[in-house]
Parts: sequence; C-alpha cells; structure tokens
Amino acid sequence: MEESSEKKAGSLNAFQLWIVSILFSAVFTVVIWLVGPLLDRFVLGPDTGAEWYYWQLPNPDFTAQVIVWGMYLAHQISVWATIYWAQKNLVELKTRPTRGVTKYNWGILIINIFFIVLHLIQTHIWFDGLAQDVPIWTSQGSVIVMLVLILIIENPRRGLFLGKRAGKPMTARVSGLVRRLHMYPIAWALVYTFWFHPMFYDPQLITGFFYMFVLFTQMAVAYTYIHVDKKWVVFVEGFVAIHAFFVAVYNTVLGGSSDMWPMFLSGFVFLWVFTYMYAFDMKKIYRWIVTIVYFAFLVWIYLPAPFGYGRELSRIMMLEFLWIPITLYGLAIVFSAIAYLYFRLRKEQ
Repeated sequence: MEESSEKKAGSLNAFQLWIVSILFSAVFTVVIWLVGPLLDRFVLGPDTGAEWYYWQLPNPDFTAQVIVWGMYLAHQISVWATIYWAQKNLVELKTRPTRGVTKYNWGILIINIFFIVLHLIQTHIWFDGLAQDVPIWTSQGSVIVMLVLILIIENPRRGLFLGKRAGKPMTARVSGLVRRLHMYPIAWALVYTFWFHPMFYDPQLITGFFYMFVLFTQMAVAYTYIHVDKKWVVFVEGFVAIHAFFVAVYNTVLGGSSDMWPMFLSGFVFLWVFTYMYAFDMKKIYRWIVTIVYFAFLVWIYLPAPFGYGRELSRIMMLEFLWIPITLYGLAIVFSAIAYLYFRLRKEQ
C-alpha cells in the first residue's frame, strides 16, 4: 500500500515537498505585504481594548459574512475529509512514516494553497474574517489547544518536564489516543484561526500568517518522517514564542499597550528550556548552561535600570513568567485526565 500510494502521488520526496511548502509560505507572506496597501480603502474602528478585535469593519455586512463562513466551512470539511481518507488508506504509515509523498500530502498541500489564495482575494473584496461574528478568545484558545495536544503526544518521547515522562493520567495509552486523533482538532484549530483574521498587511498579522503557513506545512507532511522530526516539531511549537514576542513588542512600542513582552517571552522560553529542549540528545553541561542563561535573562528583566530592563518587581511576585507554562501543563493534565477517565469507565463496563 505504501509503495503504490507513493508512486501514484508523484516523484517528489517528502523533503522536497517540505521545501516547496516552506518556499510558498515565505513568498506568499511577502505577497500579503506587497498588496496590503490596496486594503487602505477599508476604514477600521477605534481600538477599545484587549477584548476587542481591531481588524474588523465597524459595520458588518451580512452577505460578506455568509461568504467568509462558507469559505471557512469548505476549507475545514475538505481538510477533514482528506484526513479521514488518509486514516483509512495509509494505516501502515502511522507507525512507519514514509520518505516519499502520498496522495494525502499532495491533497492537503493543494487544498491549503487554494484556500490561502482564496482568503487573500476574499479579504481584498470584503475584508472581514470570522472575527466579526465570534469572540477573540476563540482564536487564541484554538492555538492553546494545539500546543496542549502536542505536549501530550510528545510525552512518551521527550517527557513533560525536565525530560521526565508524566505518569497517570498522561499514560502511554492516553498519548496514543491523542496521537491517533490529534489531526482532527488541530486541523480545526489551524483552519479556524486562519479564517478568523483578514489577510491584512499589519506586521502582527503578517508574522501570524507566516506561522500559520508553517503549521499548514506540518499538516501537509503528515505520514512522512519530517512530520515527526524532533527539530522540526520543536520549531513548529517554539515559533509561537517569536510571534507572541513580536506582537507584544509591537503593541507596546507603536500601540501604546501595556508592556507584556516579558510575560510572553519568558513564559514560552520556559517551555523550551524545561520541556522542548529534552527532545534533543544533549550533554548535561549544555542543558545546565541553557538553564542558567534563562534564569540570568529573568534576573535582567526585573533588575532595576540601568543594570536591567527595570520591570516592576510586583510582576515577578505574581510569577508572570509561569502563567503560560502553568496554563499549558495544566490543560495537558486536564485533557489527559478526561481521556484516562474514559478508558477507566469503558474498562469497568
């Protein structure tokens, strides 16, 4: 099955397909920026705070929203249908990822490229994304769900904290269940977030769309060895720190918002230092060096100027650098507990 599916899919190998997707991601990100000024004809409302999504029109258009929802649903259903086909026809590749390219890989790549181009056209005609109809926390929450599921999936391979595997309720059986089913919720998280935002040329959105294209690439290389490559997986997880840091700094410097970049950067880097790093085979001395550098960075943030950044000491007393890790670790345990309870109840029955 594996050989025949690869031969029918084409002559490219998985690495070449990955290169094609990454190049498209970079080029199309530039395209969004180049054609962005054409959107200046749309007048946005005032920014009213953290609960308000800024990139939406003051007066929503019913027809435009029906169209964008229709496009989102078409994209979502197409991706889910392709995943369903793959899970029925590429069973062997779940445990033995291929170095070739399957029909699934081509299908997801083509579907995503088609809807990426369509979304740009839709933005330039009607502008609004799904954000006009749903609260902003739904988009943020979908990304959190993705990161939490990856923590559960990777627990058997790299552990949850300091390289140590979490025990009950995050058992191997639970991680296996999440690994088998993760493509559906993560595909929802990605496609939903993608259509939530208009393809505007604000630097915050541009970095976000590039990250989204990277995540679409990860979706497109499923069932290949690249999808489970440790370095690539950590990059996919860790890039959210770069995006969050950029957005926070941009809002602080140009938007006059509260200075939140230390919380975002220190929180996501915490995950890298105490979880993601343990995906790699490193000497203990190097792990210690990375850990010491991280804590030195924390000291610099809260050290009074001119010796440090001078952030308020009350912030470290609030343990703001732990807010993101606690949220992700906590939800990973909660999700695992639900799955673990499901297995226990089914066993009793």
